[in-house]
Amino acid sequence: MLYKLVQSVEKTTFVRLHAKSMQEQGLLEKQMEQWLADFPTAVLPEDEAQVLVISQEKPFKNVTDVLAIDGQRNLVIIEIKRGQSPRDVIAQALEYASDVASWDYEYLNSLAMSYFQQRGREFSTLLDAYASAFGLPLEEVSEAQFNLSQRIFIVGESIDEKVERTARWLLKRGIAISCVSYDCYVSEVEPSEVFLDFNQIVRPAEVQCSPKLNSSEPMSEEIAISQLPAAIRPVYESLRKSVVGFGSDVDVYMTGVGFIFRANRVFAEIPLVKRANRLRIFVRPEGYSLEQNQFTMIDGVQIKRVPDSYGWSANHQIEVTADSNIDAIVKLLRQSYEGARKG
Repeated sequence: MLYKLVQSVEKTTFVRLHAKSMQEQGLLEKQMEQWLADFPTAVLPEDEAQVLVISQEKPFKNVTDVLAIDGQRNLVIIEIKRGQSPRDVIAQALEYASDVASWDYEYLNSLAMSYFQQRGREFSTLLDAYASAFGLPLEEVSEAQFNLSQRIFIVGESIDEKVERTARWLLKRGIAISCVSYDCYVSEVEPSEVFLDFNQIVRPAEVQCSPKLNSSEPMSEEIAISQLPAAIRPVYESLRKSVVGFGSDVDVYMTGVGFIFRANRVFAEIPLVKRANRLRIFVRPEGYSLEQNQFTMIDGVQIKRVPDSYGWSANHQIEVTADSNIDAIVKLLRQSYEGARKG
């Protein structure tokens, strides 16, 4: 039995709490969604104290109930069900995850700014909001660091056995998925009071043999290359070989974000994106000049200037696929390298 303690100067009163489903209390699924949008850490692991919510479910829109960004800039998908989780909830959550996996910073920024405006939160950009939420200097946060991975949380009053079994199967195969159940209680004195008890039924910590999910520790370059799409690995290796040949001062290493090319200063940053057959490379603006958000083509390669508000030094973006002109990419990387050496 569960009790609420009501303390006064004279005595402590035990008020019994009764288990009562959301449906029995006349509560809607939308209300749980709003509660978790206001306090999403209720369903997160105990050692995770903060995420930044950037979107909620909208009528006639195929989006998850709550979408947030965690401390490693990964997207957190929270799908909420009143009562028992239906068996198709995992398929629905995976569909959402596959959709959001392709969203770049620009789209996330527009989504977040619309949400912040609705909630009366004054931020100039998603970067600004993220830096504020996690107490980081703005210059330490870049577009390239967002949405490199996705995490799924399925929340229901009870988790169907088949849902639980399927989630564990996906978890062992590298899908970051958690199932969280909750119990509702009401006070026999104040029926309007609602108490929630969340329990993690399936969680990534169960997979002891897997690398820690959401870790900021960099992996080795060899492992990182192995996780690139097969068609992109030779592209990266070709670029790396060319870059190393620029000079003995070139240093290539991994961070929690991705591949870094450095010579005195960083001259190229390549996020480790496992979901697409492309590389996104950020270089320094040497040899060309673009206005914010402007595009140009150089030797068949499209270059985009990211906004000044991001505060990056490597602020020109190149998209590279297996069909790209590698010689042209190398030429742009060399220009960036020469500029880094001057600094």
